[in-house]
Amino acid sequence: MSKLFSRPSPAMIVACLALLVALGGTSVAAVTQLARNSVGTPQLRTGAVTNPKLRNNAVNSAKVAPRSLLRSDFAAGQLPAGPVGPQGPAGPAGAAGPAGAAGVIGAITVRTASAPVAGGAAENGAYNSARVTASCQGNERAISGGTSWSDDTAGRELMTGELEPQLNAQNQVVGFLGVGLNDSGNDSTFTVHALCYTP
Repeated sequence: MSKLFSRPSPAMIVACLALLVALGGTSVAAVTQLARNSVGTPQLRTGAVTNPKLRNNAVNSAKVAPRSLLRSDFAAGQLPAGPVGPQGPAGPAGAAGPAGAAGVIGAITVRTASAPVAGGAAENGAYNSARVTASCQGNERAISGGTSWSDDTAGRELMTGELEPQLNAQNQVVGFLGVGLNDSGNDSTFTVHALCYTP
């Protein structure tokens, strides 16, 4: 009786083994599943997880660590403005600024007052005198003052013995008082002038 099957050749055995390994590897690859939580940061290349690879709404509040997002992570206008805070304390006074330009004094009005002074005898030291005050009016202030005589003849002894400013309660000059001395032997009028302006 003849044999139904002959002994396979070595080449056939190698070919069958190769086919078996190939089929076995494919089936293993097809059914292999990754264990839960087995893929972590070490297994992911930098930049490997991109936006298209994320399912819509996959990243939600539960996936974000509290206080981990910054203002720069949000688009402009996405974050509402907070309430206005209380006013802070006043800062220290700054350094004094430069002096301003000098002000301009308005029109000057000359206020005068006069008194006659008898000449008496033309004798050295025998003076007749008069005290005269010229005052500014209203809220005017005096900027300067002076005196004059009605007799301007040469050689007459007509003198101003005193000229002093007159002050108001705020220590502002509001006029001038003058003392006229006459030793000429001729009567003459003594006048005090106050130059007044409105501040």
